Amino acid sequence: MSDLTYTVSMPFKRKGKDTLKDMEFILALTLDLKWFNPEQAKIILSDAQSSGLLKREGELVRPSFDITKIDIPSGWKPGPLENKTIFDRIIDRIIQGTGIEKRKVIAMINKKQEEFAKQVSIEVSAILVSVENGIMVDDLIDEEFAALTTLSSS
Repeated sequence: MSDLTYTVSMPFKRKGKDTLKDMEFILALTLDLKWFNPEQAKIILSDAQSSGLLKREGELVRPSFDITKIDIPSGWKPGPLENKTIFDRIIDRIIQGTGIEKRKVIAMINKKQEEFAKQVSIEVSAILVSVENGIMVDDLIDEEFAALTTLSSS
């Protein structure tokens, strides 16, 4: 299970609700759990929606998975919030969407990289693997394209 899945599950488990308003979710992560500051909690909310862990229903968010099946280890806390690379975020989405473990996802990406004789970036190979597995990464494709065009103009 990914750290983001555990992090997203905890406010719902703690509140005993299956839907929360954005502010309830943010306050649970900041004031109740003391895991993040408000800006970081907003990033978690956004990332969880982008990755498909949370679904928006009007003013409310709902987990897209059964939180009762998430067994958070006692005393677990998320690691520090870091700016994940596009590559890391693609891997996270593939794991979340397919249930394939991380090392196998990386092996799939490496295999795809070899198929293209390393003529494309590792991020492009990861995008191709995600698409082949039915995982939507349109927003990350745009980010990667912007990154590639910035590199080529330098």
